[in-house]
Amino acid sequence: MNEQLKPEEISIEVKLELLKICNNIMNNIVTPKELIKDLEKLVSQISLSV
Repeated sequence: MNEQLKPEEISIEVKLELLKICNNIMNNIVTPKELIKDLEKLVSQISLSV
């Protein structure tokens, strides 16, 4: 599975969710368990949008 999505193919909601996750990581306000949960949610959003 070497397919890559083009930036225009990724929905705004997914981009915002990813930005939120990155912000939480940078601010160190997320536990590993929360991070895994957020990433799983993001992956499911991406799967639904493809």
